[in-house]
Amino acid sequence: NYCRNPDGEPRAWCYTTDPSKRWDFCDVPSCSTTQPYDAPVAADSNCGPVIDLGGTCDLAALEGKLSTSTCTLEELFPGQDAASIASTVAELCEYDAPVQFVEIQGTYQRDHNFMDGGGAVADGEFGFEMDTARLKRFIDNSMDDSLISWPEYEQKEDYNPANGYGDNGYMTNFNIDRDAEKGSCQMNTVMCCFIDSAKDALVDNTDVCRHDLSSSPQSNHVNSGWSVFTDDDPAHCVGFTWEDGAASDMYKGNALFYASMYQTVSKGYTGNVPGAPMCACVEQMPVVTEAA
Repeated sequence: NYCRNPDGEPRAWCYTTDPSKRWDFCDVPSCSTTQPYDAPVAADSNCGPVIDLGGTCDLAALEGKLSTSTCTLEELFPGQDAASIASTVAELCEYDAPVQFVEIQGTYQRDHNFMDGGGAVADGEFGFEMDTARLKRFIDNSMDDSLISWPEYEQKEDYNPANGYGDNGYMTNFNIDRDAEKGSCQMNTVMCCFIDSAKDALVDNTDVCRHDLSSSPQSNHVNSGWSVFTDDDPAHCVGFTWEDGAASDMYKGNALFYASMYQTVSKGYTGNVPGAPMCACVEQMPVVTEAA
């Protein structure tokens, strides 16, 4: 049993001997570098552009690192007193960089398949516990202390501009580029609708009315048409909205993770309304009577 990181977790991990905790992150010093203060450093400063704090990010670690150099706190934080410096360092160490959405599962394809209601989790490829293991590790170890970015992917940076989705790398389910010719999330609202559960019975909280198939061609691969739903099949829909420039805007990536992947892990909810994505901007989703 060795520390390893075969699946793109934030740090190396290993299995534990604690029966109540199957695995945990290893206390391995990070090889990456961090810059605790991103303001420009004066040309005549003794401080380099990067200060590597190793595996611990706090004021004591920074002071210890500076004690062996000619760089000073005053140069890094000009015009700030001791209390202000301590507060700034604590804030920067708490959120030194947002967690990229793709880091959670590891690849664009996993994320896209999941949001469309497919992939290993929905198909039960290796069993629910194993298929959701990556998500569980993130929830158990990182979710509460992470600022999650809105999903962007290198794979979309060429595709989107060439196909009218704007000069960006957004997944088409969540394209928030207001200047995009098509696919943009004009209402600042996302909804997820589940129709199955891998755990307990699905809590039916809405009725699905209809879906314009042309609104989500990147998910259903259908150019046009309608689906009308008359049977009382169970569905559970949740959603959220945000205001540009407000706190809700900053945390919309966290809200997306909670409305989608967290619902699957915590409640077992899976499956998409036929012809619609499982999670997307509301413009691409079916018409329902309500969403929690």
